[in-house]
Amino acid sequence: MSLRDRLHRLGAALREFDAEVTELHERQRLCNRPWEEEFLHWAYDGDAWQLHGRLTPPGDGRRHSVTRNGWCPALRDHAAHRRAV
Repeated sequence: MSLRDRLHRLGAALREFDAEVTELHERQRLCNRPWEEEFLHWAYDGDAWQLHGRLTPPGDGRRHSVTRNGWCPALRDHAAHRRAV
């Protein structure tokens, strides 16, 4: 394996690691802001996109209630409920 290939694989692994850490930070931020769950947002449960919330989100241009991958705290609560049943 050449040095170029190793550097390419290292770069890909670092990008993947950064994406995972970013997702975890976004999830933590959402857990610390439970009131944002009331804003309308699309959430991805692994099978389909679902519309959650009941309030129009503020027009500040920031993503509210969901991570860039579509996770929201309601999905965590729903998954925990399904495992308990």
